[in-house]
Amino acid sequence: MDKLHLDQHISRQYNEELEQVRNAVLEMGQLARDQLAGSLAAVLAGDGARGRELDAADDRIDELERSIDDEAQGILARRQPAATDLRLVISVIKTITDFERMGDEAQKMARMAVRRSESGQGIPPQAEALRQLGARVQGMVDDTLASLAALDAQRALAVCRLDAEIDADYKALIKASLPSLAEDPANALDLVWAARALERIGDHACNICEYLIYLLGGEDVRHASLEDVAAAARKARARHDT
Repeated sequence: MDKLHLDQHISRQYNEELEQVRNAVLEMGQLARDQLAGSLAAVLAGDGARGRELDAADDRIDELERSIDDEAQGILARRQPAATDLRLVISVIKTITDFERMGDEAQKMARMAVRRSESGQGIPPQAEALRQLGARVQGMVDDTLASLAALDAQRALAVCRLDAEIDADYKALIKASLPSLAEDPANALDLVWAARALERIGDHACNICEYLIYLLGGEDVRHASLEDVAAAARKARARHDT
């Protein structure tokens, strides 16, 4: 809040509305992160019972998306925000969409764990490679949440830099699974879909970090080159260090 000066409005209620929205976004992000960690663990362990729990847990993420969106729309209507306040509300609306989609991708893995357990398939092939990819993606999501909490453009930039590495790891895992497609297509396809879900979660984390850089610096860096994103992040940091 301090870096954005969102606590300096004449109306104390307005200050509280902005803080509540920001806290709710962080809560939603933590839920999505926990959903990812749990669903990946369920797939790797062949734990159908845990998968069922996590499948149902996605409802809470959906509920938060709706409530935060309603509150953000209400702020737009009631307060008619400008400048930084407007960027905050726009960033919130975009961010919760990406967190909700993270939850959807994690839910796919939870359902996969259930299906594999019920069919007796258990632990997927190349589980260690999948675990490593999942650990890196979880790290991205953790850093995304830390960036949001601290309003840290440079940490957000670091997440965006990792996205290309995650994409490369994903492609390598898919390439390694190709020989088994003919011999064991069901297992190979599950590996592909789980890896794809993780890669997409990494994309959503990068999107959220781009929204944060926009919030802090006012420059839209979607679809920009990494060099341009880095330049925008430096400007955002300089702006808030002064």
